[in-house]
Amino acid sequence: MTKIIAVTACPSGVAHTYMAAEALESAAKAKGWEVKVETQGVNWSGK
Repeated sequence: MTKIIAVTACPSGVAHTYMAAEALESAAKAKGWEVKVETQGVNWSGK
């Protein structure tokens, strides 16, 4: 099984961070891959 780890970040911490994370998760799941996405925003705290 393919496994992916991704980090999405945005210096202003707005929607693009989460939009990118959702797109990566959706694409990976469509291919049957296991995915873990961490989001980092203005305060650089992960999910």
